Amino acid sequence: MPKRKGKKNKQRLEESSSRGDSETASVMSDFSEGIIANGEVSLEDLIKGLLDKLGEKRLATRVGALQKLTKMLQSKYVPHAIDGSELTLASCLSTCLRSKSAKEAGLACDAIGLLAVTTEADTDPDVNGRLYAEFHKTLRTFASDRTKPPGLRARAVRTLVFLSYLTVDDPSSAAELQQLTQTMFASKEAEVTEAATSAWALVSSTIDSHVLATKILPDVGPRLLEMLDSKDLDTKQNAGRALALLYEAHAGEENGESKQSSDIEEMVDNVTEKLSDLTTTSNRSQNRKEKARQRASFREFLRTFEEEFVPQESFNVSGTEIVVRGWAKCIQIGEIRRWLSTGLQTHLKYNPLLSEIFEFTIQNLTAYEAREAREDQIYISRINSRAKKEHYEKLRLAKTHSIVASEDD
Repeated sequence: MPKRKGKKNKQRLEESSSRGDSETASVMSDFSEGIIANGEVSLEDLIKGLLDKLGEKRLATRVGALQKLTKMLQSKYVPHAIDGSELTLASCLSTCLRSKSAKEAGLACDAIGLLAVTTEADTDPDVNGRLYAEFHKTLRTFASDRTKPPGLRARAVRTLVFLSYLTVDDPSSAAELQQLTQTMFASKEAEVTEAATSAWALVSSTIDSHVLATKILPDVGPRLLEMLDSKDLDTKQNAGRALALLYEAHAGEENGESKQSSDIEEMVDNVTEKLSDLTTTSNRSQNRKEKARQRASFREFLRTFEEEFVPQESFNVSGTEIVVRGWAKCIQIGEIRRWLSTGLQTHLKYNPLLSEIFEFTIQNLTAYEAREAREDQIYISRINSRAKKEHYEKLRLAKTHSIVASEDD
């Protein structure tokens, strides 16, 4: 016997309509009105639409806008799209950063770091100085505040150090950030210790090798050695990478006939022994992939201590081979890769900031620029199609809801 259609069906339809409306708002509503009215939208229009949505009162709208913004800044180098809007965008992100929602604040951290990657090469030299000045106090407070969620603390310290790396050339600032990240080593939260060790390695990669070898290695080396016993694999790897960076600087000083204390000799021996153990042993809780990853990475660290091995990474971008050598540059490219994800190749190709950091020049770019322009058109076309689909789906749900309401009357 069929079930009677009554209040439950009506309630289900209302819930479906409400859910459809919210999904539309969170996915494409920031673009749909302009697209339906004008038939097309540019990257500049997308940024303006996102700026409007970042100022909305509704949390889901702001979160959706932040997600779209970070995806765009990751996948494409678009300084022209945000030209003239940098400070307005920074102001919106500042408001989102202070949100009571940890999710919104975390996404704002991501967007701030990506904005710095995009605007650092801007012709206005004050843009990124203002970025750091506006955000560093809040980010430092979040990173230090143990009452904040671990994920937010981790994103805050990563963003703070990344901003400093891109925009500040001040040894005292680097020393302060080293102290901040070192205090976070003691956290019991794996997310926090992983981010702190990674951020410490990045800021240390910018410090003079003589300082690393003579001051930082004796002071921080023993603490990093303890971090190799962490249960979290990423934290252990970050500590091993940082120790390899310090030893690379130490080996350069040693080759320069500087004296080596017995304490440093003993610590280096202890680190070498521990790294050797980690290439063959693993935690029982680790799966096969984690065990293989640990052994491979720690063999590389061990080679630095035993053979003075110098790591390198190479990239082929538009027919140009880019080679990154040494632990300092490998740590830096690793952090930039983490921020840009699949957009790394695009930024290596077009972003002059990365060309300056890693000292390379892309040759014969004309054909690739044309292809990139076609990719932009495809990107916009997909946004237009999704927006129209969502728009008409919203109209259909509203019409159905109206029909049901009239039948009840």
